[in-house]
Amino acid sequence: MRVFPAFAAAAAALALATAVCPANALEQDSPGFEALEDLDLNEPDRDGLRRDTWYFLGYQWITIGILYIAPESVSGWTDEQKKDYSLSVWWHNVTNPQWDSDDFFINYVIHPYWGASYYVRARERGYDDEQAFWYSVMLSCMYEFGAEALFEEVSIQDLIVTPIGGTLVGRYFMNVRQGIRDREVELGYRRTRDKWIWVLTDPLGSMNNVVDRMIGRDVNLQFRPYRYVPRNNAWSPLAPANLEAEPVYGIQFHIEW
Repeated sequence: MRVFPAFAAAAAALALATAVCPANALEQDSPGFEALEDLDLNEPDRDGLRRDTWYFLGYQWITIGILYIAPESVSGWTDEQKKDYSLSVWWHNVTNPQWDSDDFFINYVIHPYWGASYYVRARERGYDDEQAFWYSVMLSCMYEFGAEALFEEVSIQDLIVTPIGGTLVGRYFMNVRQGIRDREVELGYRRTRDKWIWVLTDPLGSMNNVVDRMIGRDVNLQFRPYRYVPRNNAWSPLAPANLEAEPVYGIQFHIEW
């Protein structure tokens, strides 16, 4: 599936960009750099995870927008596919899941990696192992049945491999991150190599830290479905609706800060 690799590449680029900008994203006062003893593991950070989820949705739709205007050689979508953008196509794709034929690397390396990033994000917000697994399941479903399904059928193995493989990899990532915390306590600082590993084991958290700094934490993100019926006179909001025209469905992105 072309959408997921493109999303992964864009996300990885932004996440890795934070690794070469310590002043912006890798300082120890960053929200992603709490010492383990500073995390309230008894009380999950629900507001933080909710914000992470909204950001994730935003990254999806931004990626879709970029791919939509990109040439076919980049997106893999023909002009006909782009013109056939409709709710009926989405419904067909979500009700006809397929066993996709993507490369092994995409299905069994990239997808588990991003499943692990979902898992780690929930664990870093104070959720336990089982809750983090179901969060990974939820984000995987949101992606497969959401943005990607506008142009491609839902992938059966992605729904399975992403959360299950991601949880297994995510558990290893959490052990690695605990080791980084322990070394930081011992040394009194975080090594450059550990900063890179910290970003790579939680790319969503690193990206979200950058976005937090760009737009501030007091941000309200909303995604609203809308239905628009073209009017006989496009310039007049009072003109009657054109009953012969097909309604247009879409997603309205609203942000306040």
